[in-house]
Amino acid sequence: MKKIVSCLMLLMGIGWIVGGQTVYAEDNSMSLIEYDVKLLENGTGIVTEHRKMNMTDGTELYIEMNNLQGSEVTDFSVQGFSNNPDWDSNDSREEKAEEYEILEADDGVELVWGIGEYGEKEYELTYTITNMVRQLEDGQALNWNFNTYGEIAPEAMNIKINGPFDFTQKNVDIWGFGYEGIVELANGGLTSEAQSQLEADGRLVILMQFPDSPFDVTVQANQTLEEQLDKSQDGATYNGDGKLSGWLLSLILGIVLGIPSLLGIVFWRIEVRKKDAGKMRSGYALKKRNKGQTYGDIPYTDGNIFDVSYLLQQIQHGTFEDYFFAYLLKWSKEERIKIHTKETDGWFDKEDTVIELLQRQNYSFNKFDDEVMNFEDKVWSILEEVADLSGKVSEKDMKKWSKKHAKELSELATSMKDESKDILETKGYIRQEITTYLGMKLPFISATREGERLFDRIAQFENHLNDLELDESLSYKQTLPWEEFIIWATLYGKGSDVVESLEKFYPEQWNDWVVQYPYFYGGYHGLYGFSHSMSSGMESGGYNAATGAGGSTSIGGGGGAIGGGGGGAR
Repeated sequence: MKKIVSCLMLLMGIGWIVGGQTVYAEDNSMSLIEYDVKLLENGTGIVTEHRKMNMTDGTELYIEMNNLQGSEVTDFSVQGFSNNPDWDSNDSREEKAEEYEILEADDGVELVWGIGEYGEKEYELTYTITNMVRQLEDGQALNWNFNTYGEIAPEAMNIKINGPFDFTQKNVDIWGFGYEGIVELANGGLTSEAQSQLEADGRLVILMQFPDSPFDVTVQANQTLEEQLDKSQDGATYNGDGKLSGWLLSLILGIVLGIPSLLGIVFWRIEVRKKDAGKMRSGYALKKRNKGQTYGDIPYTDGNIFDVSYLLQQIQHGTFEDYFFAYLLKWSKEERIKIHTKETDGWFDKEDTVIELLQRQNYSFNKFDDEVMNFEDKVWSILEEVADLSGKVSEKDMKKWSKKHAKELSELATSMKDESKDILETKGYIRQEITTYLGMKLPFISATREGERLFDRIAQFENHLNDLELDESLSYKQTLPWEEFIIWATLYGKGSDVVESLEKFYPEQWNDWVVQYPYFYGGYHGLYGFSHSMSSGMESGGYNAATGAGGSTSIGGGGGAIGGGGGGAR
């Protein structure tokens, strides 16, 4: 404890020496900045900024855009203000009030607008940036530094990015760099929120990678997705497992504000110390380690498919939605549920899938007995809760119920990580360990030798699925029972791809399976639609079923991003 106090006192002293002149100054400040980005089909982004500020000095606010690398900034405006094409930065504050303009600069452009009256202010800016999404050698990506505030660091920040199609775990991978916060997918878009004040003139980077190249873009970058991510990850330090306790991290951040280089060294040393002590590999490092290696067998046979959800989420798979669908398939295979269809009322003919429970466990949703119920039982309790007296649940009923109970379902999805982690620890695949640095105890997760093998198999099974997707005809080599294989592929979001390949290349075999196993093969597409009714209901209720997309952002990293440049007042 004495070491911690001494260290903090030293950092406090440095902070006062370096930044003491600004501690008590009533400078310009920003309590909130919000970014709302709409991506168009051609990769152009329309950005809206909402700022809450307290202005005490200067005549104009400005944003520097000097790292555009082929992008252009157009259509700048400030809500309620008028354009002044004859902008003169030497004009008075009164002359610049409620006016704006784009100024040419040697290495880019500046967006400027008048401060107006001093005091509490709100500004809403809109501007368009071309080529925010770039073509890479094996995909497309948005890799943008959104720092437009520069020297006036916001106390709170959030970003929303939407596009011409829904962003899901199946079509985009997401990261955040340069700030402490959370980045995730919700309601078809990306959302991110900072959990502490941003750093002046620091990075605020969002990286979105689209392996399937869905945008119609023109600018090419001579870089692969992996190379781009590798550069972004350099110096990255994530929150999550083994992070410092909240109060200590906040205290250190507050003390060393203004000396980011020292803070970076501290976090870098903490991460090095954990890695040296045996911290489990990140999902990115795991994929890199297993590149080119495949595993065609079921990767885990030591228990329930849920046990490994913690490991699957490390590589951005195994969402709550995936598990809900996988369990429906499993129960169908075990003949615990039966599939029916019925015509729905309306102008167009449409079939509604109805699930009939062939056995009842009398479980109650949201009244879980952890000594009796495992995660599969908890998911089963959802069907019991929605079923009518005859044991039937329709898609319509499922969607309606999921919308009403979206919050509870989201909490169940959130619990997956810790519950799976406990199981893996009990079975000897991972361990909770502690190392120290500057007298601080630093908890982290390590994998045992068997855990490393399991984690490798999970990554290599994804490579096997990817190979089948690249050459669908390879599926004839598959010797595993197809039901189990399809269930596991579902946990990776690829079950439907496997089924489509089987239907395409082996239609006679598929038709035979439909006759022999009507609950599983005959009901597959109906089960898929039914599982989607749950996720769409949650989305209607304001929650996302795809827990596991994104996660904690990195305080460091973000190298190679376009945009940024900063800004401030003058």
